[in-house]
Order: sequence, then structure tokens, then C-alpha cells
Amino acid sequence: MRKKDFRLELEQIVRKEKWLMDLLRSVRDLHLPDWYLAAGVIRNTVWDVLHGYAKRTPLNDIDVVYFDPHRKILVAAIEKTLHALYPQFTFEVVNQAFVHETYKYKAPVKNSCEAIGYFIEVPTCVGVRLEADDSLIICAPHGLKDLFSLTVAQTPAPYDNRLRYAERMKAKQWAKIWPKLRISL
Repeated sequence: MRKKDFRLELEQIVRKEKWLMDLLRSVRDLHLPDWYLAAGVIRNTVWDVLHGYAKRTPLNDIDVVYFDPHRKILVAAIEKTLHALYPQFTFEVVNQAFVHETYKYKAPVKNSCEAIGYFIEVPTCVGVRLEADDSLIICAPHGLKDLFSLTVAQTPAPYDNRLRYAERMKAKQWAKIWPKLRISL
């Protein structure tokens, strides 16, 4: 039996989503350092596809993460630009170089992909970036198996935060949207 290539499967899903490819092109055009579209925008799209949904579930926000230790780029300006292009979406743009200053439970990181590894649950720890040559770079510090097997578990140590995970699982109610999910509590 052949091992599934989840990276290839993710790339195929992303490339088939015209709206997502348009978003990736727009963020690429901002020339942010070490950036990704991450978390729910990727996770929800995959789960929608795996559930056979023809229409994508609404997004609370679209996470754009980047790493700029010199603070050359203003988050508000990026959000304003993206909102002007896509008024139907809310964007959460975060410079990952300084997240540890806001969220004391997070450690300082060296790049955006490492920061994505600190998101609360494993299938959320995924980011995608579109390069100048239109290749996709996938960041998945904990792999893609949980995302594609519809398994939700908290991130492993040292990234884990049991209290935040429990709070999110209670608040998100994902099983009502995606009933095939297996959620660890």
C-alpha cells in the first residue's frame, strides 16, 4: 500500500480554490518577509473538501503571519490593504517576531513556520505561501496527517497549552460544522 502524500494533496486542494489562490497572489504582492496564509483558512478549506461540501464554510478571519524582527511593516497598513481588496473577509495579520510579548505563554521564535507550530491544535498548525515562481511552500511543523485524517488534538510539548485547547474546543463547536471530525479532549 502506498503512503499518502498529504503535501501533494494539500497543494491540489489549494490550487483548485480560485479564491484562495487569488488571496495567496495578493499577499505575495505585499512582499512580506517570511509570510504564510495559515490556520483556519487552510484547515477549514481542507475539512470542507474532505466533507464533500460544495460551498466553503464562512471564515471568522484569515490569518496572515509573517516574521519581521525589524518592524519595518505596519500590521494596520497590511490589514487595510487586504480589506480594500477583499471587503468580504476579516484579516488577522500578525508579525510572529513579537507574539511572545503579547502572549506570555508563547516562546520567542526564529521564523513564521516555527510560530505556526505554537498554534493550539495540530490541524491548525499549517501555513501556505505562494512563491514568485507560483510554487507553493507548505509549513506543517507537526505534519499533515491529523489535518487529513480529520483528527483534532492539541499540539505536543513544548507547544501545548491544555487550558487554551479545552477553551477553544468548547467555543469552536467544530463537530457541528464538520461531523466527521474526531476531537481529542
